[in-house]
Amino acid sequence: MALPVQLPNLGPRAQKIVRYGGFALVGVIAFVFAFQATFPFDRVRDKIVEALAEKYDVTIASVERGILPGRVYFKAVSLRSRPTKADDTPSVTYIEQLEVNVGIFALLHGTVSVKLDAKLGAGHLKTALALSNSSTQIEVIGEDVPLASLPTRDFVGLPMSGKVRLNVDLDLPNTKNKAGKVQPDWTKAEGNLELACPAGCAFGDGKSKLKVALKNRSQQAMVDGGIDIGKIAVDSMTVGATLKNGKLDLTKLETKSDDGELHADFSMTLTQDLGSSPVAGCLRFRGSDSLLKREPKTHAALSTTGAPVGPDNLFHIKLDGQAREIRRIGAVCGQGAGKSMDNPGAAARPNLSVTPEPPPSAPPSLPPPAPTPPTPAVTPPRTP
Repeated sequence: MALPVQLPNLGPRAQKIVRYGGFALVGVIAFVFAFQATFPFDRVRDKIVEALAEKYDVTIASVERGILPGRVYFKAVSLRSRPTKADDTPSVTYIEQLEVNVGIFALLHGTVSVKLDAKLGAGHLKTALALSNSSTQIEVIGEDVPLASLPTRDFVGLPMSGKVRLNVDLDLPNTKNKAGKVQPDWTKAEGNLELACPAGCAFGDGKSKLKVALKNRSQQAMVDGGIDIGKIAVDSMTVGATLKNGKLDLTKLETKSDDGELHADFSMTLTQDLGSSPVAGCLRFRGSDSLLKREPKTHAALSTTGAPVGPDNLFHIKLDGQAREIRRIGAVCGQGAGKSMDNPGAAARPNLSVTPEPPPSAPPSLPPPAPTPPTPAVTPPRTP
């Protein structure tokens, strides 16, 4: 038997407040759902395509509004990058479904809260975005995300395949520029990135070419069209990076592969114009004997990139330039540049700069020798 619920006795004034408050709440809920039912999401699609048109060809098959307020689904989203050069290969990202959930009530506190859930094949890439006057906060969690959907080509020069786990955390403060406009301050950003491929990853797709810039003109002429790289299998891979004190640094790169060896150094000093941030890094690699037996052409391609062999017996490619257009230059770089040629496993002797000694001053002048006394003249004896 249910116990009766006893409501507190309200006075006339309290009853009036509760009544009007209930009317207001019902009105807000009705407005929110009506707004969701009538909002022109097709125009939102057009605005997204227009905003990304400078760098991407964007197609969205359809838009479906959700039942709950602030929720919308974009179906069959395709982003194809616009190459900056005629011979560049565009990258294509296909999202089967993109769910967007806007926090309606967060807007009352002056914060734009958006949650995204992108379905990429069998994987999901979930993003939580919070925008306020003080900062931008981004959190990304990915499970079974296809590497082909990430911009790996911009960093390593080759497309990658396989499924990865991804975790990104970014806190980007805002600042006012000289014109009084609020904008992100990348020099004060903090965050970290973790990426792991447990198994089945690969560098290259058998079609794309690796492009490098060489100092030697004759060698550069030989690789101007790019170097054919087949497909290099990676048993497992773990990558870590940190963003702090205005710098993005690669802190971890662990790979296991029977096809070869790869090491990387990467650092980017962040500026307000993120695309112009200077980049410094080094790729060091070599193919294995098993790769030579399985794919001799790929092994030969790794050996003929024009990249020099460093003292560590690895091929070296230096990363330089700005973030929007990273140059890959054949030059000895990174940790291998500080190793002894006689013993690659040991560090070379430090090359200390020595201040040259000043040339010795002229010896002090010696006193002139004492004059030789004249020899007295000898008068011959007279003949009697």
